[in-house]
Amino acid sequence: MTEASWTKGPPKKLLLATDLSARCDRATDRAALLSRQWQAPLHVLHVLNPAERFIEQRQLDDLPSWRRPRDRKALAEARLRRDLAGHLDHFTLTVAEGDPAAMIDEVARTEGCDLIITGIARDETLGRYFLGATVDRLIRRATVPVLVVKARARSYQEIVIATDFSESSRHALNAAAAFFPDTTLTLFHAFDVPMAAFLDDAGLQDQFRTMGQQACDRFLAQSALGEDRKRAVTTLVEYGRPEIMIRAYMEDRGAGLVCLGSHGRSGILDVLIGSTARKIVEFSPGDVLLVREPRAALIGRNADGDA
Repeated sequence: MTEASWTKGPPKKLLLATDLSARCDRATDRAALLSRQWQAPLHVLHVLNPAERFIEQRQLDDLPSWRRPRDRKALAEARLRRDLAGHLDHFTLTVAEGDPAAMIDEVARTEGCDLIITGIARDETLGRYFLGATVDRLIRRATVPVLVVKARARSYQEIVIATDFSESSRHALNAAAAFFPDTTLTLFHAFDVPMAAFLDDAGLQDQFRTMGQQACDRFLAQSALGEDRKRAVTTLVEYGRPEIMIRAYMEDRGAGLVCLGSHGRSGILDVLIGSTARKIVEFSPGDVLLVREPRAALIGRNADGDA
């Protein structure tokens, strides 16, 4: 299998996928920041949903004639250029119609983008973030990493890599190190003791923690990182649910990004994003970088109807 381009350093071309809603404002800001930081061209994509054509046309028909654009595509382009004014001097813009997840993946491949940047939905009643249908399907099929933006665009001071010592989390560690070579990395493993409520052993957690630390050290030692980079990585093993422990750590430390593989030991290799990864996305107070295992990405694309 050919080594993915994104494993060799910071992305050389970015794709911002935006639905023009307020939830994507922070993704737009982050895309602009990373484009400047990496000196990487930015391609901006908005996908028009065919199912919403009638509603949008009714809205256009209600406008006075002098404010009515030629079509919904022209209106979307005007809004995108207005939103990006002042952020970037140069960017490429595409407005297309079709299935959003499929179009985002297709444009990323056609344009040779190394990273997809997008926003995330939020339940205002419960005050929690959750994966929308488009982001969920995108993660299942995209072969390049997907950055889900939740926080305001500031430089990442510390990055947490969630690991279960699987090949998927190895890809996540490599991506974090390649994308942000000068940022502090923390390799984080959280574990639940099996049937802990039924066992009366005060030392059980300590035994699992010791085993976890040994596995974490082996995992880091066997990684592709250079020796200096390995020595600079902090390892942390904690007892508890991964999404809860990672959220608490990021809040206390001010870590702005968590990086994880979307498949691992927590579930079988299927076409869906793993349940643990989904919970981390929802609970994380900061941005989330999701890195697909190459074989899982191929399976996901075929399952969605792509040969």
